[in-house]
Amino acid sequence: MHKKVIFLDLDGTIISHKTNSVPDSTKDAIKKLQQNGHFVVIATGRVPALFYGIDKELGIDSFVAANGRIVEHKGEIILDNFIDKKVVEKLVKTVYDLQIDIGFENYTDYVLNSKFTDLPNKFSDVFHLEYPKVHHNYHLDNKVHQLVLFYNDTDYTKFEKQFPTLNFSFSNQYGLDINEKGGLKELGVKKLLSHLGIDKKHSIAVGDGFNDISMIQYCEIGVAMGNAHQDVKNHANIVADSVDDDGIFKLFTKLNLI
Repeated sequence: MHKKVIFLDLDGTIISHKTNSVPDSTKDAIKKLQQNGHFVVIATGRVPALFYGIDKELGIDSFVAANGRIVEHKGEIILDNFIDKKVVEKLVKTVYDLQIDIGFENYTDYVLNSKFTDLPNKFSDVFHLEYPKVHHNYHLDNKVHQLVLFYNDTDYTKFEKQFPTLNFSFSNQYGLDINEKGGLKELGVKKLLSHLGIDKKHSIAVGDGFNDISMIQYCEIGVAMGNAHQDVKNHANIVADSVDDDGIFKLFTKLNLI
């Protein structure tokens, strides 16, 4: 059997939203996958600054982060895409004038430009993140891989019309991830597979969020967790059990990979 490259989302896939921890069965599955020669990769919307050591805890040394904008393979950064600085400056000014909060994310940092509302804290609570500090105009001196717009109204499409080069997608009910258009996690998946010289027919993607759909569609086997939204499940080849019901362990047992 050819060894697989397995891309695992973090929140809601590896990490339980209920416990903010990795189920023991998931840890066991990842360890057994690695022992059997399969290559396990984290594929997340988070930036590395928000991993909180989970990659090291699981013994995973490669990742696709920031929705496909950062790819690292065994300590080597092989993809490092930033949002155009002029576009960031224009967007930040636009939302600041409207008293809408926005966050900056790159490899090492996650900070806010302002704190007009409590949405940044509510956003963090969903993913059990530390509350970000305010660093006004951080973007003027630092490159940004990804932005978070703390906004929960359905009229967010007005920003899409103003900023046609950007993609806005809800990360949770309190905010949207902002990336340059052209794809999400599948961009990083493609880059890593190319770097490894491995055909995508040997790839598996597992996730639960809307930002996972592109890699679920791209990989040979696309899996949605049982706790995923139905729209995500509709794009998957397989629907696993939920993260809190040993979904990862059961999945790879059924696939005869552990």
